[in-house]
Amino acid sequence: MILNTTEARFLTALAREQNQTGCQGPAHELLRLHAFPNVPRKGPGSLAFSYETVPLIGILLRETKDLQEIDDFLRGGELDTDPKWPWSSDEEFRARLEEARGEWREPNAPLADRNSGHIG
Repeated sequence: MILNTTEARFLTALAREQNQTGCQGPAHELLRLHAFPNVPRKGPGSLAFSYETVPLIGILLRETKDLQEIDDFLRGGELDTDPKWPWSSDEEFRARLEEARGEWREPNAPLADRNSGHIG
């Protein structure tokens, strides 16, 4: 699976918000608005939705070589104050999420099989 530029930028913003602001910020608001509109804003279950994207963020970070590099990327990078929602519909988001989950289930699948749903 290959992320397009808009997906990578959004997921970078999301991952950095998870690590720098406790899941608060514009990327999380976009995720809530587009994919999880019924999630409560406070209390039980209010943050759990953001961890649904871990497989996509894993694709973003798969080229990192060690924990320090991941930490530097997540904690040391700038927050994006104006991320864009990269998917045209909830269905497209869910399809890409499922594609990323598939790579987690079968990380050693041939590259041609893993890229079959490539967007952009």
